[in-house]
Amino acid sequence: MKALFNLFWQICLLRQSPAAVPANGPFVATVVLANLLCSILVSSGFGSEVNLLTTATSIIVSQTTTAGLVWIALSWAEKADRFVTTITAIFGCDLIITAVFSLLLPLTGTLGSVVGSALLLMFLVWSVAVAGFILHRALETGFGTGVAMALGFSLMSVILGQVGFGA
Repeated sequence: MKALFNLFWQICLLRQSPAAVPANGPFVATVVLANLLCSILVSSGFGSEVNLLTTATSIIVSQTTTAGLVWIALSWAEKADRFVTTITAIFGCDLIITAVFSLLLPLTGTLGSVVGSALLLMFLVWSVAVAGFILHRALETGFGTGVAMALGFSLMSVILGQVGFGA
């Protein structure tokens, strides 16, 4: 377990290739489910009026959109065999980043809304950079291209997740 956490942490620090991520079914399912649960818990920490069903549905649509866009990109680049490790790396790193953010979330109330917004922005930038790094490695493209794709994928995922369910 510690080795897997360390693997995802090293990817989050842009030091390890996503190709090293295990690709077996139960592991992938565990990572996706853990990411979903962590995202729901953190989202519910943003306010008391959070509807858990709407939040969960929005996150599932967002994750599905991300997975679909990654699959399309990898298929287009004729690297579809990298899908499982790529999507597991993206969701596993998102899990780590979300968990770290959740540890700092209580500080945002005591530090004020400006600091909280800056902290959120910092984590969003980190998340896109990590996803871009993963895409850059998986697609064998430039880092800038990977980041641009990650930003586009993130925007599409959030838009579809929120617009479709009014989150």
